[in-house]
Amino acid sequence: MIMNRAITIASLAGGVLAIVISLVYANPLLPIIAAFLFTASIAFWKYGYLFIPVLTKATNIVEVRGNYEIPPARDCIVRKMGGGYYASKFLEIRFYESSMDKDNEEKKLMFESFEKAISSLKYVVKISLMISAIDLSNHIDEIKTKRSSIETKKSKSVRLAADESMRVDRELAYWNRLLERITQGERPVEILAFATTTSFGLTRDEALSRVSRQAKELKTILSSSLGCDIRELNDLEMIKCFEWEQFTPTLQDDMRDEVF
Repeated sequence: MIMNRAITIASLAGGVLAIVISLVYANPLLPIIAAFLFTASIAFWKYGYLFIPVLTKATNIVEVRGNYEIPPARDCIVRKMGGGYYASKFLEIRFYESSMDKDNEEKKLMFESFEKAISSLKYVVKISLMISAIDLSNHIDEIKTKRSSIETKKSKSVRLAADESMRVDRELAYWNRLLERITQGERPVEILAFATTTSFGLTRDEALSRVSRQAKELKTILSSSLGCDIRELNDLEMIKCFEWEQFTPTLQDDMRDEVF
């Protein structure tokens, strides 16, 4: 997070400096440099979680946080303890279906499917939910905007892959159901969900290899049994989940601000 902010601040400062110098010396090249630096700052702020892992992996940078390490790939947390290493991965869970929208038979099948899937796991999995009440003042407009974005994506992409088409339809149905509930007077809550899986290995490479296999298996099991989208987290998103294990946001606005 510090590196991401430092690059963003440096880009903004460089852009402002280039604009000031261009005004003083009337140099047409400097506004172009300023525009590039401003664009770079926005890119690092919004998509730094994609750029930073590439940079740290290329330079083999290992971040140390107390007794924990973040490898250059920045896709897991590692700790040396006793005679080996522990490695943890974090996965984001995006729910698009709810048991409230299903009848008793569908609820039964959904829960049975989840129980069977979980019972097949041979390791411990932690699923965390952060729940917050939503201020409805701007929430309806946000839902309509997101729904419109999904509808536009669906209309433009005629030939979507089967999995992607199913995901888009599922997300569109989710926003429609949510909007219908709110307009009928139901007060919604916002949920941030993520799963954590940990492995142990005598060596660092063994621990990393095992936790990667567990994360891929968990991703398949949860997405198929819960009807949700699963995404492995890295960089700032992963670190934020790790920090939430100890301290959670105190206000709903704080929780939104911390979501990268």
